[in-house]
Amino acid sequence: MMRGRITGVVLGIIAVIGLGASSFAAEKQVPIKQLMGENFAQLQTILAALIVSKYTGLPERIALIHDHANALTRSVPETITKDRDRFLIYAYSLQGHAADLKSIIEALIKIDAATAKNGEVEENQLREAAAAHYGGMVTTCVACHNRFRHMVPSM
Repeated sequence: MMRGRITGVVLGIIAVIGLGASSFAAEKQVPIKQLMGENFAQLQTILAALIVSKYTGLPERIALIHDHANALTRSVPETITKDRDRFLIYAYSLQGHAADLKSIIEALIKIDAATAKNGEVEENQLREAAAAHYGGMVTTCVACHNRFRHMVPSM
């Protein structure tokens, strides 16, 4: 009888831990609409910084978009069944553009620090490459939204 109680208590504890872990995981998963809103806000700030060549704080903003894209690769909405691969392509594309943009911005920060003269910014083709990756991120967002907004009510 004592073994039965112990077994019951152990199984109960395992069940509570399992429920707690799954509810914790559910709380950690950010809704797709929130990810998109946060990305949109970051993209606006990034654009302004690219235009004036002021890159302070951009690597962190770009890393956030990269992290959101990574989250999208792990949480394809259940309503997307037929075109799941395309959704993943968009998510990975966003992730790739963000990673490339972040590394370019980090290089520009170092270049600008080393070549700063009287507050002037030296011409560098990396700025155009950064703009191209920024454009790639925006294009990816628009393409994904146009393709899937009718399939995901929260988009």
